[in-house]
Amino acid sequence: MSKHKKRSQINKKAILLAHFGTTYPSALTSLENIRRQVRAQIPGIEVRHCFTSNMVRNIWSARRRDPRKWLDEGVADEFLNVQGFLGAIGNLQDGNYRTVIVQPTHMYHGEQFEDLKSYVSALQSIRTIKRVWSPFEKVVLSRPALGTCGIEHDYAEDIEQVAGLFDDDVERARQLDAALVYVAHGNDFFSSGAFHETCQVMRSRYPGAQIHIGMVEGRPGVEEIVAGVTGSGRKAVLLRPFMITAGDHAHNDIADDDPGSWKGAFEAAGCRVETRMEGLGSDDRFAALFARRILETAEDHGIELLP
Repeated sequence: MSKHKKRSQINKKAILLAHFGTTYPSALTSLENIRRQVRAQIPGIEVRHCFTSNMVRNIWSARRRDPRKWLDEGVADEFLNVQGFLGAIGNLQDGNYRTVIVQPTHMYHGEQFEDLKSYVSALQSIRTIKRVWSPFEKVVLSRPALGTCGIEHDYAEDIEQVAGLFDDDVERARQLDAALVYVAHGNDFFSSGAFHETCQVMRSRYPGAQIHIGMVEGRPGVEEIVAGVTGSGRKAVLLRPFMITAGDHAHNDIADDDPGSWKGAFEAAGCRVETRMEGLGSDDRFAALFARRILETAEDHGIELLP
Protein backbone atom coordinates (compact mmCIF):
# COMPACT_ATOMS: atom_id res chain seq x y z
CA MET A 1 0.00 0.00 0.00
CA SER A 2 1.26 3.47 -0.86
CA LYS A 3 2.39 5.45 2.16
CA HIS A 4 0.08 8.25 1.00
CA LYS A 5 -3.00 6.05 1.43
CA LYS A 6 -2.18 5.61 5.10
CA ARG A 7 -2.29 9.33 5.78
CA SER A 8 -5.41 11.11 6.93
CA GLN A 9 -6.57 14.59 7.80
CA ILE A 10 -8.69 15.80 10.67
CA ASN A 11 -12.26 15.86 9.40
CA LYS A 12 -14.68 17.85 11.51
CA LYS A 13 -18.27 18.59 10.48
CA ALA A 14 -19.94 21.97 10.15
CA ILE A 15 -23.11 23.62 8.93
CA LEU A 16 -22.82 26.88 7.00
CA LEU A 17 -25.99 28.97 6.93
CA ALA A 18 -25.93 30.97 3.70
CA HIS A 19 -28.19 34.00 4.10
CA PHE A 20 -28.94 36.72 1.58
CA GLY A 21 -28.13 39.01 4.50
CA THR A 22 -29.49 42.28 5.86
CA THR A 23 -28.15 45.74 6.65
CA TYR A 24 -30.69 46.28 9.46
CA PRO A 25 -29.29 45.41 12.91
CA SER A 26 -32.82 44.74 14.18
CA ALA A 27 -33.31 42.13 11.45
CA LEU A 28 -30.26 40.10 12.44
CA THR A 29 -32.33 38.45 15.17
CA SER A 30 -34.13 36.44 12.48
CA LEU A 31 -30.83 34.98 11.29
CA GLU A 32 -29.66 34.22 14.80
CA ASN A 33 -32.99 32.54 15.53
CA ILE A 34 -32.45 30.20 12.59
CA ARG A 35 -29.08 29.21 14.01
CA ARG A 36 -30.65 28.77 17.44
CA GLN A 37 -33.22 26.35 16.04
CA VAL A 38 -30.56 24.46 14.07
CA ARG A 39 -28.35 24.12 17.13
CA ALA A 40 -31.29 22.94 19.23
CA GLN A 41 -32.11 20.13 16.81
CA ILE A 42 -28.54 19.31 15.78
CA PRO A 43 -26.44 19.77 18.93
CA GLY A 44 -22.68 19.53 18.99
CA ILE A 45 -22.11 20.63 15.37
CA GLU A 46 -20.41 23.90 14.45
CA VAL A 47 -22.92 26.32 12.83
CA ARG A 48 -21.74 29.50 11.11
CA HIS A 49 -23.20 32.32 9.03
CA CYS A 50 -22.30 33.86 5.68
CA PHE A 51 -24.02 36.47 3.48
CA THR A 52 -24.45 35.83 -0.23
CA SER A 53 -25.42 39.39 -1.20
CA ASN A 54 -22.42 41.39 -2.39
CA MET A 55 -24.20 44.70 -1.75
CA VAL A 56 -25.08 43.77 1.83
CA ARG A 57 -21.54 42.62 2.59
CA ASN A 58 -20.09 45.82 1.14
CA ILE A 59 -22.24 47.88 3.50
CA TRP A 60 -21.04 45.91 6.51
CA SER A 61 -17.47 46.24 5.26
CA ALA A 62 -17.82 50.03 5.25
CA ARG A 63 -19.30 49.94 8.76
CA ARG A 64 -16.19 48.22 10.06
CA ARG A 65 -14.42 51.59 9.82
CA ASP A 66 -16.34 52.53 12.98
CA PRO A 67 -16.82 49.17 14.68
CA ARG A 68 -17.59 50.51 18.15
CA LYS A 69 -20.74 52.24 16.90
CA TRP A 70 -22.23 48.97 15.68
CA LEU A 71 -20.99 46.80 18.50
CA ASP A 72 -22.53 49.25 20.97
CA GLU A 73 -25.84 48.86 19.12
CA GLY A 74 -25.75 45.15 19.86
CA VAL A 75 -24.47 43.89 16.51
CA ALA A 76 -22.54 40.66 17.07
CA ASP A 77 -18.93 40.66 15.92
CA GLU A 78 -19.58 37.79 13.50
CA PHE A 79 -22.20 39.89 11.68
CA LEU A 80 -20.11 43.05 11.68
CA ASN A 81 -17.29 41.00 10.14
CA VAL A 82 -19.54 38.78 8.08
CA GLN A 83 -17.98 36.99 5.13
CA GLY A 84 -19.21 35.77 1.81
CA PHE A 85 -19.50 32.09 1.04
CA LEU A 86 -15.94 31.64 -0.20
CA GLY A 87 -14.41 33.42 2.78
CA ALA A 88 -16.53 31.48 5.25
CA ILE A 89 -15.89 28.11 3.62
CA GLY A 90 -12.16 28.89 3.51
CA ASN A 91 -12.12 29.58 7.24
CA LEU A 92 -13.92 26.32 7.90
CA GLN A 93 -11.36 24.42 5.83
CA ASP A 94 -8.52 26.11 7.71
CA GLY A 95 -10.14 24.89 10.92
CA ASN A 96 -10.20 21.28 9.66
CA TYR A 97 -13.93 21.30 8.96
CA ARG A 98 -13.82 19.10 5.89
CA THR A 99 -17.43 17.92 5.84
CA VAL A 100 -19.73 20.89 5.38
CA ILE A 101 -23.46 21.12 4.74
CA VAL A 102 -24.36 24.45 3.17
CA GLN A 103 -27.90 25.42 4.10
CA PRO A 104 -29.30 28.34 2.12
CA THR A 105 -31.93 30.38 3.92
CA HIS A 106 -33.14 31.92 0.68
CA MET A 107 -36.88 31.65 0.13
CA TYR A 108 -36.69 29.97 -3.28
CA HIS A 109 -34.45 28.83 -6.10
CA GLY A 110 -33.63 32.23 -7.56
CA GLU A 111 -30.51 34.11 -8.53
CA GLN A 112 -28.82 33.95 -5.12
CA PHE A 113 -29.36 30.20 -4.78
CA GLU A 114 -28.21 29.54 -8.34
CA ASP A 115 -24.97 31.44 -7.76
CA LEU A 116 -24.41 29.60 -4.48
CA LYS A 117 -25.00 26.31 -6.25
CA SER A 118 -22.27 27.15 -8.76
CA TYR A 119 -19.78 27.87 -5.95
CA VAL A 120 -20.53 24.56 -4.25
CA SER A 121 -20.27 22.68 -7.55
CA ALA A 122 -16.86 24.23 -8.16
CA LEU A 123 -15.61 23.05 -4.76
CA GLN A 124 -16.99 19.58 -5.38
CA SER A 125 -15.00 19.41 -8.63
CA ILE A 126 -11.60 19.80 -6.95
CA ARG A 127 -9.38 16.75 -7.56
CA THR A 128 -6.00 16.78 -5.84
CA ILE A 129 -3.20 14.44 -6.94
CA LYS A 130 -3.28 12.81 -3.51
CA ARG A 131 -6.87 12.47 -2.40
CA VAL A 132 -5.85 12.73 1.24
CA TRP A 133 -4.97 16.39 0.67
CA SER A 134 -8.30 17.29 -0.85
CA PRO A 135 -9.51 20.43 0.97
CA PHE A 136 -12.88 18.85 1.71
CA GLU A 137 -14.24 15.38 2.22
CA LYS A 138 -17.78 16.51 1.38
CA VAL A 139 -19.34 19.89 0.65
CA VAL A 140 -23.05 19.52 -0.05
CA LEU A 141 -25.83 22.00 -0.73
CA SER A 142 -29.23 21.78 0.91
CA ARG A 143 -32.55 23.26 -0.30
CA PRO A 144 -34.07 26.73 0.09
CA ALA A 145 -37.32 27.20 1.99
CA LEU A 146 -39.62 26.52 -0.98
CA GLY A 147 -37.49 23.69 -2.33
CA THR A 148 -35.77 23.24 -5.66
CA CYS A 149 -35.94 21.08 -8.76
CA GLY A 150 -34.88 17.45 -8.65
CA ILE A 151 -36.19 13.97 -7.95
CA GLU A 152 -34.73 13.50 -4.46
CA HIS A 153 -37.22 15.78 -2.72
CA ASP A 154 -40.60 16.88 -4.02
CA TYR A 155 -40.61 20.68 -4.01
CA ALA A 156 -44.41 20.58 -3.63
CA GLU A 157 -43.93 18.97 -0.21
CA ASP A 158 -41.53 21.76 0.76
CA ILE A 159 -44.14 24.31 -0.27
CA GLU A 160 -46.79 22.49 1.76
CA GLN A 161 -44.55 22.63 4.83
CA VAL A 162 -44.09 26.38 4.48
CA ALA A 163 -47.73 27.10 3.67
CA GLY A 164 -48.94 25.56 6.91
CA LEU A 165 -47.11 28.00 9.18
CA PHE A 166 -49.31 31.08 8.93
CA ASP A 167 -52.24 30.40 11.25
CA ASP A 168 -51.56 33.52 13.34
CA ASP A 169 -51.55 35.81 10.31
CA VAL A 170 -54.75 34.28 8.97
CA GLU A 171 -56.48 34.72 12.32
CA ARG A 172 -55.36 38.34 12.62
CA ALA A 173 -56.57 39.07 9.08
CA ARG A 174 -59.92 37.51 9.98
CA GLN A 175 -60.21 39.76 13.03
CA LEU A 176 -59.53 42.80 10.84
CA ASP A 177 -61.75 41.57 8.00
CA ALA A 178 -58.65 42.18 5.92
CA ALA A 179 -56.90 40.74 2.92
CA LEU A 180 -53.63 39.04 3.89
CA VAL A 181 -50.89 40.36 1.62
CA TYR A 182 -47.34 39.03 1.71
CA VAL A 183 -44.53 40.70 -0.21
CA ALA A 184 -41.60 38.55 -1.34
CA HIS A 185 -38.29 39.80 -2.67
CA GLY A 186 -38.74 38.10 -6.04
CA ASN A 187 -36.25 38.40 -8.87
CA ASP A 188 -36.14 39.99 -12.30
CA PHE A 189 -34.22 37.05 -13.78
CA PHE A 190 -36.01 34.00 -12.36
CA SER A 191 -39.68 33.08 -12.49
CA SER A 192 -41.67 33.77 -9.33
CA GLY A 193 -43.75 30.64 -9.97
CA ALA A 194 -42.81 29.07 -6.62
CA PHE A 195 -44.48 31.98 -4.83
CA HIS A 196 -47.58 31.65 -6.99
CA GLU A 197 -47.82 27.95 -6.12
CA THR A 198 -47.31 28.75 -2.45
CA CYS A 199 -50.12 31.28 -2.58
CA GLN A 200 -52.46 28.72 -4.15
CA VAL A 201 -51.61 26.14 -1.49
CA MET A 202 -52.20 28.70 1.27
CA ARG A 203 -55.58 29.61 -0.18
CA SER A 204 -56.56 25.94 -0.16
CA ARG A 205 -55.26 25.44 3.36
CA TYR A 206 -57.00 28.53 4.72
CA PRO A 207 -60.40 28.66 2.98
CA GLY A 208 -62.17 31.95 3.47
CA ALA A 209 -58.95 33.94 3.77
CA GLN A 210 -58.06 36.28 0.94
CA ILE A 211 -54.32 35.72 0.49
CA HIS A 212 -51.94 37.32 -1.98
CA ILE A 213 -48.17 37.08 -2.46
CA GLY A 214 -46.62 39.93 -4.44
CA MET A 215 -43.04 40.74 -5.43
CA VAL A 216 -40.72 43.67 -4.89
CA GLU A 217 -38.95 42.47 -8.05
CA GLY A 218 -40.89 40.54 -10.67
CA ARG A 219 -44.60 39.81 -10.88
CA PRO A 220 -47.18 40.19 -9.56
CA GLY A 221 -46.12 43.66 -8.45
CA VAL A 222 -47.78 46.22 -6.24
CA GLU A 223 -50.24 47.53 -8.84
CA GLU A 224 -51.54 44.06 -9.64
CA ILE A 225 -51.96 43.10 -5.98
CA VAL A 226 -53.67 46.39 -5.06
CA ALA A 227 -56.07 45.92 -7.96
CA GLY A 228 -56.82 42.37 -6.86
CA VAL A 229 -57.59 43.41 -3.29
CA THR A 230 -59.67 46.48 -4.08
CA GLY A 231 -61.49 44.66 -6.86
CA SER A 232 -62.77 42.19 -4.28
CA GLY A 233 -64.26 44.98 -2.19
CA ARG A 234 -61.85 44.62 0.73
CA LYS A 235 -61.11 47.82 2.62
CA ALA A 236 -58.44 46.53 5.00
CA VAL A 237 -55.06 44.86 4.49
CA LEU A 238 -52.68 42.97 6.76
CA LEU A 239 -49.29 43.50 5.13
CA ARG A 240 -46.21 41.41 5.91
CA PRO A 241 -42.86 40.67 4.24
CA PHE A 242 -42.56 37.14 2.87
CA MET A 243 -38.85 37.31 3.58
CA ILE A 244 -36.42 35.77 6.03
CA THR A 245 -35.60 39.17 7.54
CA ALA A 246 -37.53 42.41 7.89
CA GLY A 247 -34.76 44.63 6.58
CA ASP A 248 -34.41 47.31 3.93
CA HIS A 249 -37.12 46.05 1.58
CA ALA A 250 -39.55 45.51 4.44
CA HIS A 251 -39.11 48.95 5.97
CA ASN A 252 -38.72 50.99 2.79
CA ASP A 253 -40.46 49.20 -0.09
CA ILE A 254 -43.27 47.68 1.97
CA ALA A 255 -44.08 49.62 5.13
CA ASP A 256 -42.74 53.13 4.55
CA ASP A 257 -45.21 56.02 4.77
CA ASP A 258 -44.06 57.19 1.34
CA PRO A 259 -46.79 57.00 -1.33
CA GLY A 260 -44.48 54.81 -3.43
CA SER A 261 -44.42 51.98 -0.90
CA TRP A 262 -46.82 49.05 -0.79
CA LYS A 263 -48.46 50.53 2.28
CA GLY A 264 -48.78 53.89 0.56
CA ALA A 265 -50.29 52.29 -2.54
CA PHE A 266 -52.96 50.51 -0.52
CA GLU A 267 -53.76 53.64 1.48
CA ALA A 268 -54.04 55.66 -1.73
CA ALA A 269 -56.58 53.07 -2.91
CA GLY A 270 -58.67 53.67 0.23
CA CYS A 271 -57.55 50.68 2.33
CA ARG A 272 -56.70 50.59 6.01
CA VAL A 273 -53.31 48.95 6.44
CA GLU A 274 -51.82 47.08 9.38
CA THR A 275 -48.22 45.97 8.96
CA ARG A 276 -46.39 43.14 10.66
CA MET A 277 -42.71 43.86 10.26
CA GLU A 278 -41.22 40.55 11.32
CA GLY A 279 -39.00 38.38 9.18
CA LEU A 280 -40.09 34.77 8.77
CA GLY A 281 -36.84 33.69 10.40
CA SER A 282 -38.13 35.10 13.68
CA ASP A 283 -40.83 32.43 13.76
CA ASP A 284 -39.49 29.35 15.56
CA ARG A 285 -41.48 26.92 13.43
CA PHE A 286 -40.30 28.51 10.20
CA ALA A 287 -36.68 28.67 11.40
CA ALA A 288 -36.85 25.00 12.39
CA LEU A 289 -37.66 24.07 8.78
CA PHE A 290 -34.03 24.67 7.93
CA ALA A 291 -32.90 22.18 10.55
CA ARG A 292 -35.19 19.66 8.89
CA ARG A 293 -33.68 20.44 5.49
CA ILE A 294 -30.18 19.96 6.90
CA LEU A 295 -30.98 16.58 8.42
CA GLU A 296 -32.54 15.38 5.16
CA THR A 297 -29.52 16.56 3.18
CA ALA A 298 -27.18 14.84 5.63
CA GLU A 299 -29.07 11.58 5.19
CA ASP A 300 -28.98 11.95 1.39
CA HIS A 301 -25.18 12.19 1.47
CA GLY A 302 -24.38 9.72 4.23
CA ILE A 303 -23.33 12.36 6.74
CA GLU A 304 -24.00 11.53 10.38
CA LEU A 305 -24.92 14.62 12.38
CA LEU A 306 -26.82 13.21 15.33
CA PRO A 307 -25.23 11.00 18.01
